[in-house]
Amino acid sequence: METQLKSTNKLLKIRNSCAALIAIMLCYAALSKLADYKVSKEQMLNQVFPDAIALQLAWLVPVIELLIVLTLVFEKTMLRGLYASLLLMTAFSIYISLTMSGLFGRTPCSCGGILKNMSYSTHLLFNLFFIILAVIGIKADQRWLNHKWLNFKKKGDLPKIG
Repeated sequence: METQLKSTNKLLKIRNSCAALIAIMLCYAALSKLADYKVSKEQMLNQVFPDAIALQLAWLVPVIELLIVLTLVFEKTMLRGLYASLLLMTAFSIYISLTMSGLFGRTPCSCGGILKNMSYSTHLLFNLFFIILAVIGIKADQRWLNHKWLNFKKKGDLPKIG
């Protein structure tokens, strides 16, 4: 029973650590975009999107990043936040991959903040690192839920659903 408790606590620490690292990165990314909104908007306008879409994305992306950060800091929404960050980072990575492939005919400038000094290849690896963290966090959460469910079944009490 004690080893199962240690295992459960370890899974929670893994999940929480993954969520915290992703939240820090997304918070930094969003705040750096908002802190220098003019430059961020210019960088977005230099992307391959039509200007109308780029102008919407210039404010929408940091807002989405901050909303995901909020989901990652609360226990009840953490799993949703991990899934949302996985989706966002995957979308960013697909865009970078398409840009690197030459599909758009030109390579737009990179992101702001610390990422502006990274090549697209390095940026892709950076994104893949956070995708892996999200997957690890999701898997740890799923295993934690399985441990929790098994512990309730052994005691004869079933957890409340909903």
